[in-house]
Amino acid sequence: MTLLGGRYRLQSQLGEGGMGTVWRATDELLQQEVAVKEVKLPPDLDAASRTELTERTLREARAAARLRSHPSIVTVHDVVLDGGRPWIVMELIRGRSLDQTVRDNGPLPPQQVAGIGLRVLDALAAAHASGVMHRDVKPANVMLTDDGRVLLTDFGIATIAGDPALTQSGFLTGSPGYIAPERLRGETDGPPADLWSLGATLFTAVEGGPPFAGPNTAAVLAAVLMQEPAPFRLAGPLAPVLAAILEKDPAQRCLPDEAARSLQAVHQGNPSTAPALRQRRTRPVRPPRRGRTKLAVGAVLAVVLVVTATVVVVPRLFPNVVRILGFALSPPVTYSVPTYSVPKFGLPTATTQGIKRDFEACDLLTNAQVRSLLGGTAKRQYLTAGNCMWNKGDGTALNLSASKSAWSASAAHEMTVKNMKEEPKRVPGTRLRKGPDVGDEAYSFTQKSTLGGLTLYRTQISFCVSNVWVLIYHHSRRPGFATGDRAAKLVAAALEKYR
Repeated sequence: MTLLGGRYRLQSQLGEGGMGTVWRATDELLQQEVAVKEVKLPPDLDAASRTELTERTLREARAAARLRSHPSIVTVHDVVLDGGRPWIVMELIRGRSLDQTVRDNGPLPPQQVAGIGLRVLDALAAAHASGVMHRDVKPANVMLTDDGRVLLTDFGIATIAGDPALTQSGFLTGSPGYIAPERLRGETDGPPADLWSLGATLFTAVEGGPPFAGPNTAAVLAAVLMQEPAPFRLAGPLAPVLAAILEKDPAQRCLPDEAARSLQAVHQGNPSTAPALRQRRTRPVRPPRRGRTKLAVGAVLAVVLVVTATVVVVPRLFPNVVRILGFALSPPVTYSVPTYSVPKFGLPTATTQGIKRDFEACDLLTNAQVRSLLGGTAKRQYLTAGNCMWNKGDGTALNLSASKSAWSASAAHEMTVKNMKEEPKRVPGTRLRKGPDVGDEAYSFTQKSTLGGLTLYRTQISFCVSNVWVLIYHHSRRPGFATGDRAAKLVAAALEKYR
């Protein structure tokens, strides 16, 4: 099998996209599994442009490697140049993309989506502060890991989308429906463009389909430029902040800190505390009149002719100009998104004594309790108010998520249990059960896994305590449910103090 840089041996292909191929590989120096991305450059570039883009890719990947300490950015371990192509070595992520999760399970609860948005927004803030733009934020580049993390991937890859050499050659990278309008208009883009892409990503997660749809790529791009997003049906308290983020004019778009405060309020189950946001126009953005702005129509056509799912040469689409022109000048069209049945579940009534006071997940377990659970001192890592992680450093770890919401706690638990019941199909040997006897209802599984030659046992427990949904992940060198059960009982007892 291929050996890169005398160190990384390719094992099998994990996936392939327009900008490259991802391989499972072994770091033979450290004897651990890694992911290696083979960056593909456009085939029609001349030698000078290829060299320039290769160097730029290496620079951007090295810049992304400086962000390795951020808990929501996939870790870049190394960058190598082999066979005249750049290869980027990253951590091997065990989990599913947000895109795949929505495809498999349907829309996610607004509270969970708000938590995902908070972590990705924090990752983008760290990247922007370091001068790194992502430019390809989309559901496929947001990973939900098996240990409860949310990771933004493909830093150091998507940044080459802004290279002049690509633009001059008639190329544009990205994904239909997730590229900010200002990028499509050819304006200078910046952090607000990444924020817009995040808004479109969160819309897809909570609604089950993208905010802009159409029968083909050209139609989607025209919709991004000229149409309103699809109507909100399932977003609930997320609707105001998503509408403010998806404003087409970057000057009218809400600011990242405004978005963060709103997402935090929804994630904590208190949407009424969200700050007032700029109201996006509700009237349709009408297409230009035929006789007044021929240049504007020409600009739209130039953009509409770009296919962004993969790298495609523009002239191949010229035979479709008449059809695309008719679409571009047609009245706004409303597109529908997939609908899903939402399970019925009980809500706390006025007589139910729910968890009323706010809390942080990190406060639900004391240091002494964590030492007892993990068998020694562990480093505590605050992720969000509703998510905390303790890591012992030897593979033993505990991740705790706790979200308060009178209307979605049971729904989140039911959807999680449904997904957990599929786990034996993904990991043979997984043990499922109802329990432990904690909270209103609990469900759990435990399974064996191997990472870098280290055998670990992973336990996941989901349960509700009144209006609070709790999800616990425990990684240990010893099998069984015992430690996870103890953690669940301690958390449930701690939550009683917040009634």
